[in-house]
Amino acid sequence: MCETRYPTVTVIGPAVTATPADQLGELARHVLAFEHERARHDRTKEAEIRVEFDMSPARYYQVLNRVIDSPAALAYDPQLVTRLQRLRYARTTARAARSFVAPGAAPEGREEER
Repeated sequence: MCETRYPTVTVIGPAVTATPADQLGELARHVLAFEHERARHDRTKEAEIRVEFDMSPARYYQVLNRVIDSPAALAYDPQLVTRLQRLRYARTTARAARSFVAPGAAPEGREEER
């Protein structure tokens, strides 16, 4: 496990400061733990999300995307968060590269060869 998962307190003079991991909410920590352990069951991920979080998969992914964009999540588990960000970027790039030309139609700017 990553050492930053456990709250640490730094004492600086009379002030006490908590680590950024303490700024994560319970739901955010639960989502990160779920993503870390999710491939261990025989149910589909969508079914696991409904059982584990009692929310739709679409809502779960909205929450997940918000969580992995937070600096506190990056401090909590940098390896997991950067992997999830990298996967999201790859999906976004692949989605943007898709062609939406109807099958059999000539791509825009070219004449159809006959």
